[in-house]
Amino acid sequence: MRSLFALAATSLTLALAAPASAQTLPLLGINWTLTQLTENGKPVSPGQAAPRPTLRLDGTAASGSTSCNTYRANFATRGDIVRFTGLATTRRACPDRIDGLEERFVNLMRGVSRFRVQGKTLTLFSGKSNQLVFTAATVAPLPGVSSGGKEPSMTTLEGNWFVTQLVVGGRPVPLPAPASFHFAPDGTGFALSGTAGCNRAVGRVTPSPTGLTFGPLATTRMLCDPPRMAQETALLKVLSGELSAQFKAFTVILSSPAGAVTLSRTAGAATESPQQPVTDAPYTLTQVNGQPAPRTAKPVTLMLAGGRVGGSDGCNSYGGSYRMEGNQLVLTSPLMSTMMACLDEATSPLLAVLDGRPTLTVQGQMLTLKTDETTLTFRR
Repeated sequence: MRSLFALAATSLTLALAAPASAQTLPLLGINWTLTQLTENGKPVSPGQAAPRPTLRLDGTAASGSTSCNTYRANFATRGDIVRFTGLATTRRACPDRIDGLEERFVNLMRGVSRFRVQGKTLTLFSGKSNQLVFTAATVAPLPGVSSGGKEPSMTTLEGNWFVTQLVVGGRPVPLPAPASFHFAPDGTGFALSGTAGCNRAVGRVTPSPTGLTFGPLATTRMLCDPPRMAQETALLKVLSGELSAQFKAFTVILSSPAGAVTLSRTAGAATESPQQPVTDAPYTLTQVNGQPAPRTAKPVTLMLAGGRVGGSDGCNSYGGSYRMEGNQLVLTSPLMSTMMACLDEATSPLLAVLDGRPTLTVQGQMLTLKTDETTLTFRR
């Protein structure tokens, strides 16, 4: 479900100077977890099954989770005044029970004008009567976790991780589709969101006496080709219940009785010489599955240069990083997008195709992205 809320990217020049008098915790550098919001003057508590939205402020950058997607924004403060601008999110499909919370959170964030910190509680005031109430997340140690000689802690998992190896029953499982997860501090654990190869997954990760407990994990219910479904089934089977974790440099190995999953900070290494479709001019979408591209508010464009992918999906601007693995384009970061309100019919399948590890071919002025379900043809 596409969010219909946007934050105007208005330039701010306010000095960063939050008052210290009423605060026992600093505003910056804290992982804040949403515990309550007030909408139209009525308090609303997130459901127990839904991961909590989060917020972290560093320098002039705000980031966190909307409960399903991740977001980034700029912010500035003066006294107890705070403004957020340029908010962009990933655009993952979310279970219905998640979308309602996500919309409320994003809608209230757009109107935030003031903040207050009391003890371990941060309150953001939005509009005349609405509030977002956060609690400072507690970082809990993980018993039995090796982190290369460093003191183990839950913050070791924070951020984006890519599935680079999956072993079940002592045998490696093929990975025909990209799978990745984002871990955001959430109370005494993490909110998890990502893709298992076909469907989006959300849930929580909490410390246990011997390691980590995953789940329960909720997923969307799309049906993909058999190889992707086999990967997803095996991956979710391993990531269920209690797991041990071993950190080695930029990887972490999660092990359960069902098997083991290796997560890495970057996607798998390229296996062949990559194509170089680098150009200083964007490609424009002309066909979808051999038919003329649908009319959109703006041209659907694609630009690949310097390991970055970006352009317009017909309404919003998007961007992220990628690498070539042979002739396949593999995203190495979640796609971030602006959040302009768009009509559902004025969209294209571009972002879903980019997220599906498409094959890429370039012939003269024509570029083609192809997945099992969709072929997009671009020209420049």
